[in-house]
Amino acid sequence: MPKKTRLGDDAAIYQQKNTQMSEKEKLKNMSWKDRFDYIWEYYKYHGLAIVLAIILIIYTVITILKPKTETILYAAIVNNPIPIDVWPEYKDKLTDYLELDPETEDIFLNYNFYFNTTSDYEVGMRQVLSYHLAASEIDLIIAPLSEFSQYVKFGFFDPLSDQLPTDLYSLLTDKFYLSSTEDNPRVSAYGIYLTDTKLFREYSITTEEPYLIGIVVNSKYKKNAIEFIRYIFSEK
Repeated sequence: MPKKTRLGDDAAIYQQKNTQMSEKEKLKNMSWKDRFDYIWEYYKYHGLAIVLAIILIIYTVITILKPKTETILYAAIVNNPIPIDVWPEYKDKLTDYLELDPETEDIFLNYNFYFNTTSDYEVGMRQVLSYHLAASEIDLIIAPLSEFSQYVKFGFFDPLSDQLPTDLYSLLTDKFYLSSTEDNPRVSAYGIYLTDTKLFREYSITTEEPYLIGIVVNSKYKKNAIEFIRYIFSEK
C-alpha cells in the first residue's frame, strides 16, 4: 500500500496556520486603539507580571543602596501624658541637639505603651516592652510613679550616681527618686522627676501622678540617654 506523502486540507497544521493568518488579518484591519485594547486583553497578565517584577527589582536595589539607619536612642514612654503631635517636633529638636545625621541615625520616642486601657491591649504592650528591654533596645523609660517604682524594684534601672556626670548629678539632686531594689537594699537615685521640665509643664495633660525618667540598666546608648536627660532639664 503506497505511503501518503501529503496532508489533507483539514489537517491540524493547516488549521493552526489559518488561525494565525486570521489573527494577523484581524489586527491589520483594526485601528491602533483597537489593536492596543485587543493585545492588552490577551497579554495584560503577562504585562502586569513584568511591571511587578520591575518594581520588585527597583525596590531591592534601593533597599540595598540606601544607607542603614541605626536607632541610637530609644525612649519608651508609658501611659503617655503628652499630646502625640508634640513628640515629632521634640524628636527634631533632639536630633539637632545631638548633632545626628538623619540619614543614618534615628531617635525613637515610643509613646504606644499604654497600660491604662483595655486589659488585652495592656497585656500585649507589657509583653512588647519586656521583649525590647530583654533585647537591650530601650535606653530610657519615662513612666508615672506607680509604674516607675515597680521597674526600680525589679532592677530595670542603673543607679544615676553610676551614670550621670558630676555637674548634671549635682544639678538634679533635689529631683531624684530614691529607692532600693530587690537585689540591692542600698538606697540610691534611680529616677528623676520630670514635673519641672518645660515639656511637662507646658504639655502634660494629666496631674494625677508625677512622671519620672530613668536609664535602663542594659542600655546600649547610655551616653545618648544622658544627653537626653541633660537636654530635657536644660530646655527653657
